Amino acid sequence: MSDEMAVIAARCRAEGGLTKATLGELREQLGYGKLGKWVLVEVAEAIKDAGLGYFPLAPLDPKHNETPRKEQSVWIFDASEGDLRCQVIEIVLDPRDYLDEDVRSILNGVAGGDSEALTAEQKLERIREIVLPDVSAGE
Repeated sequence: MSDEMAVIAARCRAEGGLTKATLGELREQLGYGKLGKWVLVEVAEAIKDAGLGYFPLAPLDPKHNETPRKEQSVWIFDASEGDLRCQVIEIVLDPRDYLDEDVRSILNGVAGGDSEALTAEQKLERIREIVLPDVSAGE
């Protein structure tokens, strides 16, 4: 894990795997005084190196955010967990890393609350989250 994002990573995990951070906070984690277009690229890389992910993508993309502001924010999530929330976020952002049937089953299950749309492993994970919340969060 990247030490640069250790504070943000700890906060994210303390908040259950999802937190919101301003670009100003993220910039400070890397030790920069100003928030330029190319600092955005370094922030995005540091987030990924820390085992985290973020959304929306545009605020940390210099092609879409030509004048970054410290008040702009992104949601940071724990990508190392691979839990259902992480899978949903990753599928929505870029489904290419998932099999078609996984995309369909995960999104159908979440959108409709339909457990029949989930795979057996996903159903077991949901049961673990309900029955053993501390264990599945700490794995």
